[in-house]
Amino acid sequence: MPSLRIIPEKQVYETIIDAIGKIYCQSTPETITLINNALAIEEDDVAKDMLNAMLKNEELAAKEKLPICQDTGIVVVFADIGTQVKIENGPLYTIVSKAVNDAWRKYYLRDSITFEPIRCFSNHIQNPENSQQSVILHLSELPGNKLELHISLKGGGAENCSLLKMFNPTTSLREIEDFIVDTIVSSGGKPCPPVLVGVGIGGNFERCAILAKRALMVPISPSEKKPEYKKMEERLLNQINQKGKGIQGFGGKTTALKVNILSEPCHIASLPVAINIDCHAHRCISITI
Repeated sequence: MPSLRIIPEKQVYETIIDAIGKIYCQSTPETITLINNALAIEEDDVAKDMLNAMLKNEELAAKEKLPICQDTGIVVVFADIGTQVKIENGPLYTIVSKAVNDAWRKYYLRDSITFEPIRCFSNHIQNPENSQQSVILHLSELPGNKLELHISLKGGGAENCSLLKMFNPTTSLREIEDFIVDTIVSSGGKPCPPVLVGVGIGGNFERCAILAKRALMVPISPSEKKPEYKKMEERLLNQINQKGKGIQGFGGKTTALKVNILSEPCHIASLPVAINIDCHAHRCISITI
């Protein structure tokens, strides 16, 4: 029987702090490449000016170690834990939460969390010195003795434009694609395009939303996708960019940089579809311990 691997609490804690230190001031390398690709094909002067400004922002933020966006977001973590792994001094959420809050102080990041979502229910002003960052942690088990952490700083603007719909199982592929395209196009400049689009299909009400978020922030190998979904992603990207409002909603050829789809089996009586959007400041990182 394989031996159990103990991962020290300190290693997880320091890994998360270092990861946040890398992504608060820089988008993923793939995102920067996609923005450069969008600039290369752009003909509209206003759109080109804004794309150049985005790339300059990337350069300066990384150089000066400043947040790439004033909205430092909410931390989302997908933790894939090997069945032969034990986290020292867990639970994992406690370690992640402490690391995130210490990272916020270390890097002087903006507090973006209100602990009472219904504002009129709050009868006091939270002391910024005692404020804490919330963490959304998704746990899953995988075979093996590794811990995979997929970490994202997710801003509120693009998140607000995300959507979920419970379709009937008889819904056509065209109707589903129209729903996805219309959701992105109708959002205009609110999610700060060019955007990245994660789509979850199947599962159930909550699972398809998690699939959409995972599709947005966890690298997906092309070999893991069925050809039908690859073609669907290409169609969606083309339609969004043909019909969309362009860079920051002011025109141009590129409204979306990429579309990723994840799917799972679902009940025969339903067909859930979720869309999760992120802006061009796409702050994600994947680390294996």
